[in-house]
Amino acid sequence: MNTYKTALRILKSRKMYLVIYLGFIGIMMFAISWQIMHGSMTGGDEVFHPDTARVAVVDRDGDADGISSALRSYLALDGEMVDLADDSEALQQAVASNYVDLIAIVPHGFASDYQKYLDGSSNDQPTVETVVSYTSGAGSLSQLEVNEFLSLTRTAYLGQAGKQQSMETAMRTALDTAKADAKTSKIAVVQSPSADTDNTKPAASAFAGTIKTGLYPLLLVMPICTFLVIGTFNDSEIRRRLYSSPTRLVSLQMQEMLTCATFGLVVCVGYTAATLVLMMAAGVPFDGITSTNVALTFVSLLAYTLMAIACGFLLGSVGFSEMAVNAFANVFGLLCMFTSGMAFPIDMMPEPMIMIGKLLPGWWLCVSIDNVFGLGTAAATGVDYGSWASSVGLVALFAVAFICLGLALGRIRRTRPSLASPTTTQLAK
Repeated sequence: MNTYKTALRILKSRKMYLVIYLGFIGIMMFAISWQIMHGSMTGGDEVFHPDTARVAVVDRDGDADGISSALRSYLALDGEMVDLADDSEALQQAVASNYVDLIAIVPHGFASDYQKYLDGSSNDQPTVETVVSYTSGAGSLSQLEVNEFLSLTRTAYLGQAGKQQSMETAMRTALDTAKADAKTSKIAVVQSPSADTDNTKPAASAFAGTIKTGLYPLLLVMPICTFLVIGTFNDSEIRRRLYSSPTRLVSLQMQEMLTCATFGLVVCVGYTAATLVLMMAAGVPFDGITSTNVALTFVSLLAYTLMAIACGFLLGSVGFSEMAVNAFANVFGLLCMFTSGMAFPIDMMPEPMIMIGKLLPGWWLCVSIDNVFGLGTAAATGVDYGSWASSVGLVALFAVAFICLGLALGRIRRTRPSLASPTTTQLAK
């Protein structure tokens, strides 16, 4: 077991690859899944909820006749009120940084001018100054609400009896009317029936989709880590010492692969557990997935991981440089991800892209998971364990092919030292 322990030490010495490829990229994939889960949980609302605007009211009239307070209460029905200092620099920074969507400024003398306008003694309608964030549509809607409040107040004022006209009463009437409308005016969301409607429960879709996101990080970290282990033992000096030892070459290679397989098993368990924890954090109900679904999906992920390890064995046996292996893993991983149906819906992918995907293991990983839950490529046929087994078998065949190529090319490399090491320097006579 000395070889096994040495291989573990090699993996521990290259922690940076684990942090970058498995840690950072894994977190990025989980973040994407989190957004999808969160969107799926809120996408079935029966009532439309518009975006809430952040509004600030700057009072320069000393809240005369309670206009500023009434305006704040009116805008608070559909927006979030924030406080801002009445300073030109603070106001400019708030708009430029999108801290607020709308700033409504009640100018000095507005209450008296508005009272004159209501009484008809002046034909000039005073205005509330507004500043709208250039990136906010909600701010533009809130700007309309400012004018709406003034219009409703004037209508309520003119509807009062002559001697009982009061601007304060008119503003209260406008505010009460708006509150009553806010309770009843809802936009219903109607789910139109469609032949393509997916009846799969959110838990199954969330779990399957998150497991599929492991396609890319696993195809990065596993080949590279396996290459580091195999490549280290295939170093010319180390290889000569190993060949001179009584240990059989097959035993050495088996221990090296056992180390990588153990590491892959731990990663698969961790990724599956992290997926379940993410679903719990997102509030996704677990009805729709069973222990059988989880177990079969785990087997699919494990088969894909072993395939990635076999790919690393091939790269290590050939003797590529570390930079070349990094480049290959990134290109191969991206190619598998974008052609597997994980990154894009299959009905949006062109036929040549689908044909390329079917020649790569990533496609068959996604197909096997779809067959477990009856979604995606298996939406029409439903759950099919036979198709799942055949898809996993194809992924395993990729692993067998990589192992066979690695053994063959490794043997050629060992029997022809000139292909693996530089020519011996000879002294000139």
